[in-house]
Amino acid sequence: MDEKFWYKIWQVALLFAVIAMLAASLVVQSSNLSSADVREILANHGLSDDGVDQGWPVDRSIRPELVAISELKTAPADETHATYAPAVAAPIERSDQRTFDVSIESVEGVCPLDPETGTTTEKWGFRIAGDTGVTCGSPGPILRGRVGDVVNITFSNLQGNKLPHNIDFHAITGQGGGAPDLTVLPGETGTIQVRLLYPGAFMYHCDYGDVPSHIAHGMFGMFIVDPETPLPRVDAEWAIMQSEWYVGEPADNGEAPYDAGAVLREDATFVTFNGRTDALTGDNALRMEVGDRARIYFVNHGLALNSNFHPIGSQWDLVYPEAATHAANRVIRGSQTTLVPSGGATVVELDALVPSTIRLVDHALGRTFYKGATGTIIVSGDKQPELFNVLQPATPTEH
Repeated sequence: MDEKFWYKIWQVALLFAVIAMLAASLVVQSSNLSSADVREILANHGLSDDGVDQGWPVDRSIRPELVAISELKTAPADETHATYAPAVAAPIERSDQRTFDVSIESVEGVCPLDPETGTTTEKWGFRIAGDTGVTCGSPGPILRGRVGDVVNITFSNLQGNKLPHNIDFHAITGQGGGAPDLTVLPGETGTIQVRLLYPGAFMYHCDYGDVPSHIAHGMFGMFIVDPETPLPRVDAEWAIMQSEWYVGEPADNGEAPYDAGAVLREDATFVTFNGRTDALTGDNALRMEVGDRARIYFVNHGLALNSNFHPIGSQWDLVYPEAATHAANRVIRGSQTTLVPSGGATVVELDALVPSTIRLVDHALGRTFYKGATGTIIVSGDKQPELFNVLQPATPTEH
């Protein structure tokens, strides 16, 4: 072989050596990067540290670009913004931001708590303004809007009530969730204007004076804020709220007094869905047909206990943790139980796959079996032997 051939071989070898030195230098430099630096680099490329596409840059808020209030139109007249649990208004699927009004008033009275035992208690709550058919407003109305909307909220404390009240909306960005500017004495009214900045399901509650006392008397409700990109349509949507009742032994007339000491001990006498032990059972049971899909907006009003929300005889096919329904957030598929902290929420979906009665519970089961935290979904339809079949019925054992 001539000298030119060996010269070319030498040039190629030199090139590879230079590349190797550059690579080594880069490795040394990268070793000085912190894990946070690496996550930031990945996030700028839409990736997490496990290589999964996030689809939303970490340095970009999910808040919508806001249209000036002066340019907003009023929401359509046929759009519903307030209902009573478990019913919810139809999803808001329009593509633009609008304004709408909501009017709420407080009510006070003695109301059923555990009809099976005839137990009642003093409840304070909320209702849609002017709805005189509602005398026990616990839970309060289910409000619904779209992210970016502007809401004019009017709150009235009915003449004849004993106490001042207000409302702290977890969906609101502003001092005290609006509570200071909605604090009204009996016979008074206040109005605030607010912007809905984040989608999800949010608690609202009275925040006046002895706040635990007002919540424990039933002053709570839910505000659903639909995302810009609507959630997929389902066959049914429901609102369920878990709450705790701290009461003493009932008097001869069945009325159980509020027990402030039990609040301090976090020893709830009753734990209920939608304000009473029978709100979602018997004639009040929820209903589905085989093949249906349902979405539940669930808020845990506390005061103190985390909820372990579980469907006995089914699974949550889809969970939006913490009720954060923006498309940037990850969902959970196929969950048996989802944890909801006091003052928090979740959105869950389940499919009606076989005819059965699905029991909704707090899987801290003492609350379900002894304190009232239970509801039912009755699923009707044809049997599905490919999914569930009884091969040999159990035979009762004689003792």
